[in-house]
Amino acid sequence: MKAERIFSPQQYRWIQLAINLLFIAVWFFANEGLSFWDDYTYLNFANEINQGRFEVTTNHFTSRLALIYPTAWFIDLFGVNEYSMVIFPMLCGLGLINLFFFLGNRVNYWIGLLGGMLILCDYHMINFAIHLFPELPLTFCIFIFLVGYYLVLKNEADYRLTGFITATALLGAFLIKTTVFLLLPLLAYLFITDRINRRNKGFWRIFISLGIFYFLLHGFWYLETKGSFMYRFENIANNHVATVKTFFDKESLLWKRLTYLPLITFTKGGYFIPLLLALPAIIGLKRKDFNLKQADKFWPIASLILILSYWFFSTNWRYYSPLPLETRHIAFFIPAFIMTAVTFWPQHRWFELLKPKAVLIATVLGFLMIPAYTIYKSGNRGFKAEQSIVQQYLVEDKAAQTVITDGLNSYGYPYFYNFHQGEDKYLWFSEMDFSQIEVGDYVLLNEAYFNEEYNDTANFAAFKKVVAEKQWRLDLIEEKGRVKLYRIAANL
Repeated sequence: MKAERIFSPQQYRWIQLAINLLFIAVWFFANEGLSFWDDYTYLNFANEINQGRFEVTTNHFTSRLALIYPTAWFIDLFGVNEYSMVIFPMLCGLGLINLFFFLGNRVNYWIGLLGGMLILCDYHMINFAIHLFPELPLTFCIFIFLVGYYLVLKNEADYRLTGFITATALLGAFLIKTTVFLLLPLLAYLFITDRINRRNKGFWRIFISLGIFYFLLHGFWYLETKGSFMYRFENIANNHVATVKTFFDKESLLWKRLTYLPLITFTKGGYFIPLLLALPAIIGLKRKDFNLKQADKFWPIASLILILSYWFFSTNWRYYSPLPLETRHIAFFIPAFIMTAVTFWPQHRWFELLKPKAVLIATVLGFLMIPAYTIYKSGNRGFKAEQSIVQQYLVEDKAAQTVITDGLNSYGYPYFYNFHQGEDKYLWFSEMDFSQIEVGDYVLLNEAYFNEEYNDTANFAAFKKVVAEKQWRLDLIEEKGRVKLYRIAANL
C-alpha cells in the first residue's frame, strides 16, 4: 500500500504542519513545571551563564555545554519560567518530527506520516520535551547521524556534506551527554562492514577525520583551561558513586542486571510501544542482512546493536558499571525503533488492515490517547499551586524562615526566589536532625515530590510523630489541591 497513491504532496505537507502544531500544543498544555531534579541543576547553570558567573567545574553536569548554553539563550530572551526553560527540548522534538518527514519525502511518505505520528504520540518524547533534561537534544543529534548514514548507504546524499553534518551532530551529542558512547559498537560495526564491502570510503574518511579533530579540540581545551586532557572523563568517573540506582556495588543484583532486568525496564513508561512495533523486523533479521546490501536493514540492525550495548556497556572506564535501568538514558533508541517499524510494516500484508477508514481513524485516535493522557495528568504534581503558595507566604515574607519539606523542594527552592537563596532555610525531613524542629517552622507538603527510594512517606510519618511527642501541632495555613502549607504551633 503506497502512501503516494493515497496522499498528494500537498496533503503530505498539511499533515506535517498539523503534527508540528499538535506537538507544540501538547508541549504547552502538558507542561507540569519543574521536577526540582536535574532540570533545576541545568536551569541554575543556564542562569549563571546569563549572570556571568558560570564555570566548568568538577561537577560533570557543567560540561554539558550544548544543553546549558541554548537554555541560557532562551531564558535570557523570554525570562525564567516553566516554558522558556524547555523551548530547546521542544525544538529538538520538532526537529525529530521533521527529520522523519524529510526522509518520507526522500524515500516514501509512510516514513514521514507514521514516524511523525509516533514521535507525537510517544510518552518519552513528550516527557523529555516538557522537562529540561539532556535526553531529547541528545536524541535529535544522534538521529541526525543515523539518518545521514542511512542516506549515504542508499546513495542519496553527498558523502562530503553528510560526513561533516554527521560528525558535527555527534560532537553536539557529546557536548550534551557522554551517553553517546553507547554508539561506539554500532559505529565499529558500520565501519568494518563498509570496509569489507568496499563502500562509503569517502564518508568514513571525512567522518573519522572530523571526529578525531573534534575530540582533540575538546581535550586540548580542557588541557588549556583545567590542566588535564581527560578532565571531563575524570570528573564523570569521580562523580560515579554508589546509589540506589547503581549495580557495580551490588554483586547480588549485577547478574540480574545483565540478564532479565532490562526486559522489565523496556515495559515501563510506554517504552514497549516503539520496541514492540520494531520487534518483528529485529527478530526477522537473517545472516545475509548484516552486510547491509539492503539499506532498510540498517534500522533493525542498528536497533539490535543499541539494545545489546545498553545491556552490557559500562558507564565507567575505571571499572565495570552497567547503565542504570532508567529508560531516560536510552531515549535515543526510540527513533531508531520507530524507523525500524515504519520501514517494515508498510511492506507487510498486515498493514492492509489499516485500509478501511474506520480502522485507520480508530488507530490514530488510540495513539492520540497518549498525548491526551500527558495533558490530563499535567496538574498532578501541583507545581503551579506550590509556586503560588511559596510566593505568597514565604518569598514575600522577608523574615528568615525555616521550611521543612521533601528532598526535591529542599534542593530546588531557589527557583522560587529568582535563584537567590536568601535567609530562608529549607530542610529535607528525611535527612534532617529532628532536634532542629522549632515552633514557628513551616512545613511545605507536596507528596507528588516524595521519593520512595529514600522512604519519604515513612520518614514524614516519623517527623509528624516527633512533632506530636513534643506536644506541638501542625496548623494548616493554606491548601491548594495536593499542596499544603503548615506551621508548627505549640498546644495551649
